[in-house]
Amino acid sequence: MTQLLTPTIQDSNQIQQMFSAEKRPTLWQALPAIKELQTAWEAKHDNPRYATYRTAINNGLAKLNKYYSRFDEKPAYILALGKSCSMTLRPF
Repeated sequence: MTQLLTPTIQDSNQIQQMFSAEKRPTLWQALPAIKELQTAWEAKHDNPRYATYRTAINNGLAKLNKYYSRFDEKPAYILALGKSCSMTLRPF
């Protein structure tokens, strides 16, 4: 049973690592990271092997959707995304 729980926890740990940077901004990665985690958990939700954890996965997906929908309301995220793009597009 814990063999099935481990990949679900690893999904969130992997996404958490995207936000663990001391020397560079990471806020701009929030939307793609949440979307990636959502996709992974939706696949597990529909997989019969994870039926035991379906309620927990549903709760996690509901929480992700709550925060995902709030990005439209947050100017800080939009500014971080713009800053990231300008850093990426900077000429050499």
